[in-house]
Amino acid sequence: MESRSTRVLHGRGLHRVADNMLKTKTYGIGRICTVDGCGTRLSAYNPSRVCALHGGAWQDDFHRSGRKASQREEITCRCAFEPCGREFATTNPAKKYCTDACRMKAFQARVMSARRMGSVGAIRRAS
Repeated sequence: MESRSTRVLHGRGLHRVADNMLKTKTYGIGRICTVDGCGTRLSAYNPSRVCALHGGAWQDDFHRSGRKASQREEITCRCAFEPCGREFATTNPAKKYCTDACRMKAFQARVMSARRMGSVGAIRRAS
């Protein structure tokens, strides 16, 4: 049998341990970004000495999104809604309709067609 030494915490001792485990580390209130001319007040939870703007994290996001947009080429498509059939330019190869109005009209036409087919099928089954 294995022997273990255990300590039992009662009352306030248990609360002190739990409070220390749950506390979020803070780095001081009222700190200002150290970059010359920047007066941004830093969060008490920010471990850095500079603000997010001068930390450089925003630059990575900005450059990543810029590359995505430049990779896409503009293509010309024809609207999938037959009564329209207009040509439109887009960078999204999955886009089928020239406008939201055409997209919604095409959806309504599909729904109405399905209802007609369903009611015809119900009549045929009954007879």
